[in-house]
Amino acid sequence: MSRPTLLVPVVFPDPDVYSLDHENIVGLSGFDVVLFGYWEVPEGADRETVRASRAPEAQSVLYELAAAFSRGGASTSVRLFFGQSGAAEAKLQDRIADESDADAVLMGGNITKWANVLVPLRDDRRRSDLLAFLGGLNRHSVFTLELYHVAPDQAAVAAGEAMLESVRADLVEAGFAEDVVDATVDVRGDAGVAVAERAQRHNLVVMGETGEHPSESAFLGSVYRRLADRVDVPVVVLRD
Repeated sequence: MSRPTLLVPVVFPDPDVYSLDHENIVGLSGFDVVLFGYWEVPEGADRETVRASRAPEAQSVLYELAAAFSRGGASTSVRLFFGQSGAAEAKLQDRIADESDADAVLMGGNITKWANVLVPLRDDRRRSDLLAFLGGLNRHSVFTLELYHVAPDQAAVAAGEAMLESVRADLVEAGFAEDVVDATVDVRGDAGVAVAERAQRHNLVVMGETGEHPSESAFLGSVYRRLADRVDVPVVVLRD
């Protein structure tokens, strides 16, 4: 991917309106952003009636966000839909992600300057996708990019360190400064808890999609869901 596409869901009627200024949009200049607006229609309400009365309000929010992303150098487009929450919403999000050829989805948390990034890695199967996405970040604004692996026991530490060092070498070759990219291996019994604790030290998490959906009403996999329940840091999920 020469310029990664980032899908940003914005759920109405109470959207997370990202506060974007000249500092925190600098890290977005390397991405094409698709703002996916979805107005959750209350059960029993008529969708077209809600659309007619609420569309101008939703579009105003979306285009204000689009303007902010565009000022940061991101190519931005807007999609707006009305419907029920749950399975239909998740299915539509999947379809929009496919149609827009989204490489990743941004979920949760306020967008701040993407200067301190955590990359949890179980293995390096998504190496090429990860390198391509991280390449969209403004290298000059990143002061820490931490590769993080949780080993189940001490015997697995060496393999984890070798894997992270290999990815680290690729990132340095791609243009990240050597003193910016860190590699950390922890021995912990619960990888999810360990990642959540580590994420609190950063202002962005970039992780791979597991493909595991706990129910048909879930958009992203269970690993993301568990992380999102524990942290308020924005999470970018690389799509399979």
